[in-house]
Parts: sequence; C-alpha cells; structure tokens
Amino acid sequence: MPEVQVLVFVVGTRAQLIKVAPVILECESRACEVKLLMTGQHKETMDDLVAEFGIRASPDFAMSSTERDSIWGLMAWLPGAFLGVRKFLRRWNKRGSNVFVLVHGDTLSTLVGAAAARSVGARVVHLESGLTSGKVLDPFPEEICRRLVFRMTDMAMCPSDSAMQHMARYRNVECIDTQGNTILDAVRCALKALPIPAKASYAVVSLHRFQNLYDVDRLTALVETVVSVAEVMEVHFVLHPATRKRLSQLSLMQCLDQAPNVILHPRMGYVAFLSLAAASDCMLTDGGSNQEELAALGVPTIIMRPRTERADGLGANAIMEADVHEGVVAFVRDGKHRALRRNRMPLHADGPSRRIVDSVLAHAP
Repeated sequence: MPEVQVLVFVVGTRAQLIKVAPVILECESRACEVKLLMTGQHKETMDDLVAEFGIRASPDFAMSSTERDSIWGLMAWLPGAFLGVRKFLRRWNKRGSNVFVLVHGDTLSTLVGAAAARSVGARVVHLESGLTSGKVLDPFPEEICRRLVFRMTDMAMCPSDSAMQHMARYRNVECIDTQGNTILDAVRCALKALPIPAKASYAVVSLHRFQNLYDVDRLTALVETVVSVAEVMEVHFVLHPATRKRLSQLSLMQCLDQAPNVILHPRMGYVAFLSLAAASDCMLTDGGSNQEELAALGVPTIIMRPRTERADGLGANAIMEADVHEGVVAFVRDGKHRALRRNRMPLHADGPSRRIVDSVLAHAP
C-alpha cells in the first residue's frame, strides 16, 4: 500500500483557480502533500490569484502559460497540455504515491486533467460534479467536457441534490454531497478583505461564453444592449482577454470606447472584482461562477444566456435574460432589477471545501 498521499490540483482557468483555492487552503492547513499543476490555458492574473488567496504551494506548469484567447489557440494547446499533465503525474506514480488528481468544473483543462489521470492510473476527483444543462451542445463545449469527465470520475463532489442524482447514474463513482459549491468558501475568504460597500448606481457587465462571443449577431446585440443600458446608468465592463480580442476583431470595441457612460476594465483581482460587483446596482453576466458569487452577495443579476445548469439565485436575486419579457434595457431603465436585491448569504467556515477534503482524506492508506 502506498505510504504517501499526494493531492494534485490540475487548474487551467482563472475561475477554476478561484474555486479550488479554498480546497487547497484547507489541504494546506492539514499539512497534506499538495501539488498545484497549471495547464497554461490562462495566464492573465493567475499568479496574482495564488498570492491573493495565500496559497503556499508553488505552481508547476504542464506547459508554458499564455492566454488562450481563440478557438485555434485552444486547439493548438490541447495535445501539449495533455502530454505535459500526464508526464507530471507519471513522476508521482513512479514514486509509489497514493495520487489523487482533483479537477474542477467543465473546461478543456478539466478534460485534460481527468484524461491524463486515467492514463496513468491515478484517481480522479471531480469538483463541482453532476451539473448539466440537459443539452449536449449547450453550453458548448462545456457540456461535452462535463459528460466526458463524468465517465472518468472516481469521486464526484456534487454541490446539490440534483447533481447527486445525476451522478448516481454512473457506475463505480463515489458521490459526495458537498452541500454547496466551493465558490461560497472563496467568497468568504475574499470578504475578509472586503469592506461592506455602499451601493452605487452603476451596472457591471462580464461576458465570455463561447456562444456569445462567436455568434456575430448575438455579440453585436449584446454590445448594443450594453450601450443602451449606459444611457440609463454608468456601466463597468470587465473584459476577459477572449472578449477583448473578439470585440476588437469585429470592430465592436469602438462602439464601447465611444459610449460616454461605459468604463472598460481589464480582468481584475478577485477582491477588486467582488468589491465592484457587491456595490453595483445590478450585473449582466453569462458566467456560472458569477451567478454563484452574486447569489451569495445578493446582487441583482441578469443571466445573459439561454439556460443555466445552476439553480443559484434563480427566483431570488437572479433572472434569466429570456424571462425579462420587456427587454433588458427597459427592465433596468424602469428600475425593476432593484426588486431582485437580497441580503448577503451567511457563509460559514464549515463549508464545501472542508467536506471535500474530509472525503478525500478518508481514503488515506
């Protein structure tokens, strides 16, 4: 029986790093052998996030980090990332270690990490497991990634009852109810450094989904919506690198630059972003992590996508774009979003991250 238990966190994107950070911190508080392996899918602000959360583990890299901000860039990155992750994991397996590979969510890095782990005989722990839209191509490619990773998972860390029920369909998968998503722990960590902000009359926008960026008509309509909302209140648009590049390619950045009430921001640190979001009047976002964060903060949220696999905030602080029948601009102009405001959620130290680590360590030799 191997004597050393090694927990390898395979992380590619900023959102993944935010969500696994509290799990890593919990492992480090228990003196576990932790390895943080970056796939190189994202580069911008990744080092800052490691420092911001106070992660002690020095990141290793499966390949050189750069910002994969196009489809072709991601396709070129994919095989090298898989080989780099597999090479790293092989080294630890050869040392006679009891290796658990923790992957998160539904990105290409999740798929790379799970596939590499299976190829070397390591156990796959899937965080935020069991979420599904029920539509194989929506969102694309996230739903496909999820379904493939589900089939490679040994331990499924499920944030909800519905996720537990979904993963029960898969044979030989141990399902653990984490009673929430690790983003709750990430928000709790960030709030320690975040003063309670005074509410202000501005909106925050964050858009990065493939289906929004690569449908020209859809992206053009979204920019028009942002510019129109800016006629009602100030808009702070936080630009993901892929969003910034796509807007520039389609000459839509000029529309935003020329809008008098639109303020463009580069992707920012986690505490800075939460501070901006928490003080806002409302947020327009297509991000699943944003949906969860804003549910915890109680910020009025309009989800700018056809459907979501998450229940967080729905029927409370969040509403789907399709359910805003009068249109987003009229909804904001008439102040109807303010009825979505909720109190902040109570966040406790005994959260999902602790339950995840308890479950993994229960398999220690």
